[in-house]
Amino acid sequence: MGYNRLWKRGGLAALALSLVGTALPMLAPAASADTPTSPTTQSATSLYMSNWTDSMNIWMASKLSQNDTGTYGPRIGEMRISNDFNTNQIKDYSGFFRDETHSVKYDQIHSFNSEAYYDDGGILRTKYLDYGGSNMPLTVTKDYAMVPNQNFTVATYTFTNSGSSAINYNLLEQIHVNNKTLGGTNSTNSASYDSARNALFVNMSNSGQYYVALGAFQTMTGYQAANDADSSLSSSTVAPWYTFDDNGTLKNNASVTAADISVAFNKSFTIPANSSVTLSFVATVRDTLAHAQSAVDTALGQTASYWFTQTQSAYATWLSGGKPVSFADAGINSAYKRSLIAIKNSINPVSGAMPATTNPIAYGYKVWARDSAVTAMILDQAGFTAEAEKYWYWLRDRQQSDGSFKTTFNLWDSSYVSFVEPEHDAIGIFLIGAYLHYKITGSSTFLNNIWTGYKKSADFIYNAIGSDPYQFGPADASIWEETVEYNIFTQSLYATGLDAAQYMARAKSLPSLADDYNGVASKIRTSINRDDTWSPKGMWNGTNFNRAVTTSGGSNTLVDASSMAAIVYGTIDAASSRASSHVSAVLSHLQHDTYGIARYDSDNFYYTSPYSPAGNEAQSDEPSWPQMTSYHALYSIYKGDLTTALAELKWMVSRMGVGYMAPGEAVSRITLKPLPSTMLEPVTAAWFVLTALAYGGQADLRVISPQANVGAYKTISVTTNVSADLSQYSNVPYYLDNNASASGSGDTDIQRVYISNDASNLYVRIKNKSGSLSAFNTAPRFAVMVYAEDYKHGSASSSSTGMYGGTLDHAAQYMVGRWSDSNDFSAFRVSGGSWTFDHTITGVTAPQWSTSTGDIEMVIPLSELSSTGAVATGDFSNLNVVLVRQNPTTSAWTDDDVQALHDRIMTSGEAWFYGNVQ
Repeated sequence: MGYNRLWKRGGLAALALSLVGTALPMLAPAASADTPTSPTTQSATSLYMSNWTDSMNIWMASKLSQNDTGTYGPRIGEMRISNDFNTNQIKDYSGFFRDETHSVKYDQIHSFNSEAYYDDGGILRTKYLDYGGSNMPLTVTKDYAMVPNQNFTVATYTFTNSGSSAINYNLLEQIHVNNKTLGGTNSTNSASYDSARNALFVNMSNSGQYYVALGAFQTMTGYQAANDADSSLSSSTVAPWYTFDDNGTLKNNASVTAADISVAFNKSFTIPANSSVTLSFVATVRDTLAHAQSAVDTALGQTASYWFTQTQSAYATWLSGGKPVSFADAGINSAYKRSLIAIKNSINPVSGAMPATTNPIAYGYKVWARDSAVTAMILDQAGFTAEAEKYWYWLRDRQQSDGSFKTTFNLWDSSYVSFVEPEHDAIGIFLIGAYLHYKITGSSTFLNNIWTGYKKSADFIYNAIGSDPYQFGPADASIWEETVEYNIFTQSLYATGLDAAQYMARAKSLPSLADDYNGVASKIRTSINRDDTWSPKGMWNGTNFNRAVTTSGGSNTLVDASSMAAIVYGTIDAASSRASSHVSAVLSHLQHDTYGIARYDSDNFYYTSPYSPAGNEAQSDEPSWPQMTSYHALYSIYKGDLTTALAELKWMVSRMGVGYMAPGEAVSRITLKPLPSTMLEPVTAAWFVLTALAYGGQADLRVISPQANVGAYKTISVTTNVSADLSQYSNVPYYLDNNASASGSGDTDIQRVYISNDASNLYVRIKNKSGSLSAFNTAPRFAVMVYAEDYKHGSASSSSTGMYGGTLDHAAQYMVGRWSDSNDFSAFRVSGGSWTFDHTITGVTAPQWSTSTGDIEMVIPLSELSSTGAVATGDFSNLNVVLVRQNPTTSAWTDDDVQALHDRIMTSGEAWFYGNVQ
């Protein structure tokens, strides 16, 4: 959702499907509990409720935002059933009060302030606060259990009298139904009181609707089946509020036929001093009278507390199927659980779609393809793969014929809703998310089912790159829904999305297609890293990445926090100098409120913008967007800075709403509270969930290409002093490895490879994970090898197996290498299907290594990798860089780690392929 969210912000068996080359740091166990971080006093004003199968409710406060002028009070404002999700079957389900002891009425309920939140057990807890600025003489709470896999909602009031004298109270519990044909023909419906069931039933079948029921768990004082348009106190069908307001009674009318119907119970009761009284009800919408009666019978067949326990048990079981977190700060733990529970309740249980926000006042019931896809991706990371898979199929089914997606859809029927377009970031997120789902589940059924649509989206990017003069994927309005240009947010998702698509293509046994996707991913990543003074322009300005390249070839130099997504998804390595410099620029421009981060300079969306969801909610420009803080926290985690990440997690918790409800899009840097008009936002809750998981090493969205396109022209002076040589690689692109070593040894686990060439030689630097290596002829011994396809593509024999039995990523015809117990630099060829020594390479420094840094350097004469002896600019080869390890116990040698590269020979002055920069 964002600038235009009214205009929206934003606010991815033998085959190894590895995600990252570097494991995330693990959370150290805390010695003692911290003081729990507390949330703000700002409550969510609207929350979704779901029974997980076919029904959804929406709880609403008196005012959904500061601009809300509605006359309702705290209530369930919507009750929907999957037979017709588009129709809200009620106008409101509300409670009204009278204090008979003090002769005070609390029945203008729009005067009530209230608060609401989900607890750890999935119970929606609500509390009535002041009434027009005054407090009641007692405390009133109303808790809801929309019981999972049942067809009803149970509501329990608790009236607590902390005073020294008893108080006589009176409750009106009322449902006012919504006749969608009101004012038209055939609009008359009926209602009746069923004394045997202690329930009221509304039959809306005449208007093409369903059956609404309200039942009571205890004996009531009165009941009323009413014509809500009837205000005559003398009428038997008078609307219940009028007589309740007049004298606290109901007419006990048992049946009514009318166009506009309300049904209600009242209960007069006494709350003794220092005591509490509970009253409980059940409400339901069902498609037939028999089903409505059955739902009421089931509910009233047990106590209300039984259903609350059943709900808590269902949520406990659901949460146990995911990944837990265990912080010393109990506030983080509660925020994690409740964020997941709130997301679960916002999911359309039939389609799997998710709304942009649980508050419909600004964005209605729109589903943003981008935001909901991110939420699904994070549900996968949290272990809730069933919900995520349903969503991935939903998104696939919304796909355009060309593989792209529209921006927004209707939550209730999944129909297209026109909005700012194009927003192609959803394409990259779909590619990343569906791949990660496959990686997590290993489901070949999912892969086969999703593949046709998945390939369409990958091909959408692939097919567009050839005609683009700037070598980017298609321009779009991107996350903030502003100017259509080549936005770094979307472009980075394209690049990483195609990296993910390589894995999927390989899983489908389509290696050539994977190579094609690799080529386009490389072009886009290179264009992102290209300097903005070059022609065509790139996005790097020497200090940070620009927001975009314009469609006319200019630079949009705005510092934009969303650009950190390029680090979050792995397009830019967090350990690179560019990532560090870029993040520093973002923070220097946009960080407020200690750890809050604004979207971009002078962002006025929640301030003076005419598109603001509720006017000047933020009270200043540049409010903080917690999603951006999550981006930075993830960057901190990737860098190993858990101290900063933990502080940012605590900041996010401290800016949540009452009961640890996640914010909407933004938090005011003046009030330090979330802005209710877009609260609660599932994707913001999801980013918090991801950050908490990543802190403990349990989640990672980064995708590292299984093969990288490489090419840079630079001569490296390789000496026997490796440490002294390393500064030469400061601007040589490096490429991360996507696999861990087979042995688990960090010595022979490739972390990154640098590569360049000049007219004569190929220069390769390998950095291992451990940061150290054995000395010459010292156990554990190792070897470094580079396998290569003939740069001239001759017909010499090839092999897809390494010297020690490992699988090469691409078949090779040549191999050069050195063992740590030998001074020789050896060349091998394939003979009889096996690697056979050919000769010792002379004329260049043999491969060298540093025992103290874990770096290895190689100079490889290009003539060693060519059938003609000559290599020219533009020649290319599939390379496999391999580290080999000797088991110090058995002395057996094994191919321990392989990194795949596709190298193009470059010439002086030619733009390089990227890569990352040290």
